[in-house]
Amino acid sequence: MRIGILGAGQLGRMLALDGYPLGQRFTLYDPSGNPSAGVGEVIPDQEGFRLKEFLASVDCVTYEFEHLPYPMVEKIGQHKPVYPPAGALRVCQNRSLEKQLFHSLGIPTAKFRVVNSAAELENAAATLGCPVVAKSVTEGYDGKGQAV
Repeated sequence: MRIGILGAGQLGRMLALDGYPLGQRFTLYDPSGNPSAGVGEVIPDQEGFRLKEFLASVDCVTYEFEHLPYPMVEKIGQHKPVYPPAGALRVCQNRSLEKQLFHSLGIPTAKFRVVNSAAELENAAATLGCPVVAKSVTEGYDGKGQAV
C-alpha cells in the first residue's frame, strides 16, 4: 500500500519512518516548497498543479497536521480514502466544535465558554473564576492564539 501524506515536514517524516517497518510506502505532498521530510517520494507543489499526480500515486491519504484547507481535504476524500476523514478535520480545526462533540459524547472537558467580545470574556472569567486561559476558536496551536 502506498500512503499519501499531505505535508512533508517533520511530522510527515515521523509518520513515514514509523510506517516503513510495517511495510508501508509513502508519497508526501508538499505545498510549502520547503520539504524537510527527506524520506519517501516527495511531490513539491507550491503552485497547486500536481495534486492529481499525487492522488494517482497513492491508495489513501492522511495529513501531518490539522492546519490544512478543509475544502481541499473534503475534495480529496471524493477521490481517495482520507484518514482521519475530512469531517474530523473540520471539527479539530474549531475548538468550539470540538467541545460540542466531546460534550455530546460524554467526554469530560475543562469548564469553558465560547465568547465573541471582550464583555463576554469578562463575564466568562467572572463565572469560571480566574485565572482563565483564552484561546482562539481557530488557528491556534503550540501556545499561539492563547493568553492567560
